[in-house]
Amino acid sequence: MKIPGGNQLPTQDLLNQQPLNIVSLEGYSSELSEVPHRHDAYMLMLVEETRGGENLIDFRRYPLVADRLFMLRPGQAHQRTAKQERGILVSFSEEFLQTTGISVQDAFVIFSSVYQHPYLDLHDKLKRTFLQLVALMQQELQEPQPSMAILSRYLYILLQHLLRECYYQIEKLTPARHSERLFKLSSLIESHYRDHRSISFYADLLGITPKHLNSLCRQYLQTTVADMQHERILVESKRLLYFSSLSVKEIAYTLGFEDDSYFVRFFKRMTGTTPAQLRHSGSESTIHTGERPVT
Repeated sequence: MKIPGGNQLPTQDLLNQQPLNIVSLEGYSSELSEVPHRHDAYMLMLVEETRGGENLIDFRRYPLVADRLFMLRPGQAHQRTAKQERGILVSFSEEFLQTTGISVQDAFVIFSSVYQHPYLDLHDKLKRTFLQLVALMQQELQEPQPSMAILSRYLYILLQHLLRECYYQIEKLTPARHSERLFKLSSLIESHYRDHRSISFYADLLGITPKHLNSLCRQYLQTTVADMQHERILVESKRLLYFSSLSVKEIAYTLGFEDDSYFVRFFKRMTGTTPAQLRHSGSESTIHTGERPVT
């Protein structure tokens, strides 16, 4: 476990000083598992059997369901509310991910939350493939001198299988000509949400009109560009309120608000409570139902 600093979430060390680590879900334990924390690595969590419970990812609840693969990127707030599962955890560093040769865009599709859906429900064939590739990685990790080149190729193949399934699920909702723009929009918001950019800023970068961009968001994401920005600001504000020692005023300035009173009004409008009240009450009031399946 890494001790949190002044404006850091507590960090759960999944890698154990390795670029790639694989452990059983039922055998993994950490003093941070039962409280909100973040990871220093990418994580693939396959739930094979469960008696119920939930994953809390960025303050939203997602049921633990058999054959469900959760896909988390570094820095996301996470908490698992039950330990009666059987499954597997595959964790890897950003540096190791880069050795696979997978493109930034493809990695973004797999681990992006643009569709508010941080998991795949694996069909039997994909589950078998996932477990076979993980078994090969485990076998290599048991060698006296594991080959990082072999492990990198196994991970690349595994991610390509997941990427194909992601695109298959996305195509059920969004034509390819639009999904690329929406993923690019999500990436741009991630880079600029603290700047409080106008919809025209994003539309210009995407080469379409603001009206068309908002129309795409409403049709395929059931939201607007402004709401996507607000949700990203809200998630970050909750992280800082719950996990940092920054004052409300400091958090407001960190998130691009020139007036902390405006930040308080924004937060209350979005959550029904003030930042100070949320910080005092703890994490439970920050959690929302997050089930919006792409099936």
